[in-house]
Amino acid sequence: MRQDRLSAHIGITLQKLRKMETRLSRAGLPPCLASLPVWALCLIYCVTMRNKAVRIVRIEQRIRGWLGSIRELSRHEKGRTELIDMDSGMRNDIETTKRSLLALRDACLDVGTMFGSIGFRSRLLAHTQHRFMAAIDASCTTATALQLALQSHDRCALALLREMAQVGHSALASAPVDPDAATAARSAC
Repeated sequence: MRQDRLSAHIGITLQKLRKMETRLSRAGLPPCLASLPVWALCLIYCVTMRNKAVRIVRIEQRIRGWLGSIRELSRHEKGRTELIDMDSGMRNDIETTKRSLLALRDACLDVGTMFGSIGFRSRLLAHTQHRFMAAIDASCTTATALQLALQSHDRCALALLREMAQVGHSALASAPVDPDAATAARSAC
């Protein structure tokens, strides 16, 4: 797994930098200068996480747009039977995206723990991690709402299609259509 290797690499790098900091301190360098390599790694990590958070926010905006489209389709009579996710492929893709985001969240927590394990504390790191996890949480929440909207839309669309098929069979058989059953199917959606 890529994230496990990334976390392991950062952990190894942190341990090496901590040893270097100790050697530099013993050599007489002031503590603020000796800890500079760890701070540099923290800064690089924070910039990387901020860029990732921006991309995750963009993903969340796309998901929010899809959610709006599904809700709009569900509001209109003609759109209610369109875009049926019969094989649950779209919902599965969304679930895969959520799992990837949650794996990123776990890696972020692991890296924060690694920095803490060497005694490193930084408000910048804490703030960056907080914003990153908030972006992931918002994306996952929106993705779950999209999954539920798709499921609801599909359920209603299939009920309407069954109703239309029954009406078609009834018309062929010249049997009267039960208007109460048709109204009940529409109101269920």
